[in-house]
Amino acid sequence: MQNTQLTTLRARIAKAPIGPGVYRWLDTKHEVLYIGKAKNLRDRLRSYVTPKPDKNIGPWKLSLREKIADFDVTVTRSELEALILETNLIKETKPKYNVLMKDDKDYVYVRISLGDPYPVVEIVRRMPEDKAKYFGPFLSMHRTKATLDMLHEVFGYRACAQAIQTLNRGKDIMPRKPCLDYQIGRCSGLCIGEVTQEEYRRRIEEIARFFRGDRSHIVSLLEERMHRAAADRAFEKAAKFRNMLHHLSSLNEEQIVSDTTRANTDAVGIACSAGKMHVVLLRERNGKLVGELNFVLSGGADTPAEALEQFLPQYYSSTPDVPDTLLLPYDISGREILQDWLTEKQGKQVTVYVPQRGKKSKILDMAMLNAQEKVRQQLASWEAQAQNIRHSLEGIKGALNLPTNPDRVEGYDISHLSGTETVGSMVVFRKGKPSNDQYRSFIIRTMKEGEIDDYKAMREVLRRRLLYLTKNLTEEKKQWNATGIAFGKTRKGEYEEIVRIIREHPDTFSDEQLNDYRQFTVARHDGRVIAFVRLMIYDGGPTEMKSLWVDPTYRGKRLGQFLVRKVLRSTKKGKVYIRLGPSYENYYAEIGFRHVHNPPPILKAGLEVFAHAHPELPMGLCMVYDVHQNKKDMSLVSKPDLLVIDGGKGQMNAACEVLKELDLSIPVIGLAKREEEVFIPGESNPLPFAKDSPALFLLMRIRDEAHRRAHGHNEKRRGKKMLYS
Repeated sequence: MQNTQLTTLRARIAKAPIGPGVYRWLDTKHEVLYIGKAKNLRDRLRSYVTPKPDKNIGPWKLSLREKIADFDVTVTRSELEALILETNLIKETKPKYNVLMKDDKDYVYVRISLGDPYPVVEIVRRMPEDKAKYFGPFLSMHRTKATLDMLHEVFGYRACAQAIQTLNRGKDIMPRKPCLDYQIGRCSGLCIGEVTQEEYRRRIEEIARFFRGDRSHIVSLLEERMHRAAADRAFEKAAKFRNMLHHLSSLNEEQIVSDTTRANTDAVGIACSAGKMHVVLLRERNGKLVGELNFVLSGGADTPAEALEQFLPQYYSSTPDVPDTLLLPYDISGREILQDWLTEKQGKQVTVYVPQRGKKSKILDMAMLNAQEKVRQQLASWEAQAQNIRHSLEGIKGALNLPTNPDRVEGYDISHLSGTETVGSMVVFRKGKPSNDQYRSFIIRTMKEGEIDDYKAMREVLRRRLLYLTKNLTEEKKQWNATGIAFGKTRKGEYEEIVRIIREHPDTFSDEQLNDYRQFTVARHDGRVIAFVRLMIYDGGPTEMKSLWVDPTYRGKRLGQFLVRKVLRSTKKGKVYIRLGPSYENYYAEIGFRHVHNPPPILKAGLEVFAHAHPELPMGLCMVYDVHQNKKDMSLVSKPDLLVIDGGKGQMNAACEVLKELDLSIPVIGLAKREEEVFIPGESNPLPFAKDSPALFLLMRIRDEAHRRAHGHNEKRRGKKMLYS
């Protein structure tokens, strides 16, 4: 394998999933060389492409390394599913570098001949076409035998083979001595007529019920017997029941990639990125997942459902392999027509539907998960090619008339569900590649529950983020000093003036306890106090910021905010609380304060006293500034070269308002989803990007990543809210 190819593969594998699944090594013709399973796909794939292979590596792996040119993965929910899927795919594909089993004996089934008058329970390796009921597959013959032994301990279902064969032939069992198995407890006594046919069938039905997954009754029964044995001081017997319960708990791992239904199903997953639709089709044949097909759709569609509506007839018109059931993630228009057409093509009934629960929905979830993974792998493949990144950045520079290629590009999006749990996202791309450690999320603080205003939310996110570019206290202090304003601790001679101002405004300063002038920090101009604020530390209680005042002549210039930030900067640890009216909420949110639902008792009492004294005023709020959470964030203090806003002109204009307000000069664009149009300030028409432009692809990649981040954060918050409620 050439070094450049090895480097490219390593870059792509760095973005591979870290969970369980199946991987396939492919050659230059995209044919499968080897299929394997892994607990951690990324680690396993990485072991094949290390720059210097292990000295102990064998000739088989060295030969494989020389031929691999690409890889593909299928993500599963567990190692068990990965193991069974690997087996199914190896049998179907027969890759050159895999060991192939000639006798095809890999896992086992439990067979129950429920159609017989006296059903037989046995372990088999194959499922012939008969009227028996099969359960499985199970990976271990030993564990399956242990399970049947446990069930006999509970239900006493076993009977000697000779008796069952005789009874199923319609002959009576002549009275005879009990068989040896009965004497050692391994036969129910069917051979001597101790168990009736009805009782025997009832016990077998309990076995079938267990293998169908209904095990709660057995757990309850074993727990009851264990407690009874312990109460009777039969500890050895109680330990046996305890061990049975442990064995039961080890059987709870569920898998969906192989079963005994003999179902023929296609499950279709779809994911979208950078204007491309990626489709994954999982093929289940005879109850086993035996294949995965991947498609990248060209052209355009407004929604994934519309894309599927056009894709499915094209695909099934070109293949003779039509399943009995087609599973879709969305209900498409014309579904009944598609179902009738597939039925006619297949010559028997074909069902097309969107499953909501059960095994079918889980297969569909796997298809959707793998479609999303194919999107990530395609993006990783694109990013691994350095020339793609270079061309994209050069294209962005030319289209936006930037002085240099944009090194740091930030993307922003807003997400909510009908105005609930509104959040914003910030993603960062450095030199055209995502810098995940620089991503940040924002919980919108200035909007009420149910309020829908994406422009307002975008303004809040950008204001809170871009304020960090203006918050250089040292530089700001120099600017204030240049206007003749100085800052420092209160002098004794200034304390009387501060007290006088506070006494003159009892509605503003409600419950002031003035006993220590050293709590105050002031701003002075021409020797006169023009602003002040203080930190008050309650005995054994919280630290509160109080008494912020700015001379009316100097208001509107953010002098008060600077004074507050200066005091907070001097606080090295802990939390600082503040009580305020609702109209000042945004003012302090910009600084880094957040709401407190349960304020410290002394502050809560103060809010209640003020509300009682001033019922005509809105109820006060309590907010808190966490020093640790507001420590210097290198991502937020880094200046971006370009802002990419998810949305059209409205969202872009909201960003421009914030930039103007903060007196910042940063290029900004809006990228609308529907037509993938790029807007810039001052232009009514979108920029003329070609649809296959590398520059447009990178911008769409950044926009989609911001959307993914925002949507994921919104889902996470809604999930937590549902849990706590």
